[in-house]
Amino acid sequence: MASRDYLIRQFEEMGIFLSILFRRLLKMKEENQQEQMASAVREELIQELKLDIDQVIMLENEEFLSLIKTYFTSIDQLDKLADILKVLGQDASQFFSLTKANYLLKSLFLFTHLQETSSAFSYERRAKILELQKTILEKGLA
Repeated sequence: MASRDYLIRQFEEMGIFLSILFRRLLKMKEENQQEQMASAVREELIQELKLDIDQVIMLENEEFLSLIKTYFTSIDQLDKLADILKVLGQDASQFFSLTKANYLLKSLFLFTHLQETSSAFSYERRAKILELQKTILEKGLA
């Protein structure tokens, strides 16, 4: 019973961590701190999970998904991660890089995977998928 309580607490803490990270990211975006957004996320994930997101997004989709699922175990956590990747990829600056392209592509992959495997259809997730597809087409990544 104690191990079950521990697992539940760990699960809840991961959700809280991702929510705080996402809010921090949105605040930085509002304050026009795009340059610092990616490094803040990278540092937080390395510190909290020993996960280098810039290396992970370079993996093939199936490897990426397998690795990500070892850290983020719920649909809600994966949704939050996809949101974080989306924000990082949709930086308002003129500079567009391979890393930002991979943020967008992995975000789209995660949202699409969740939409296809989830038992409940999400209109919000579908809207994000369409928005990402449009952005990816505009950037010439498709």
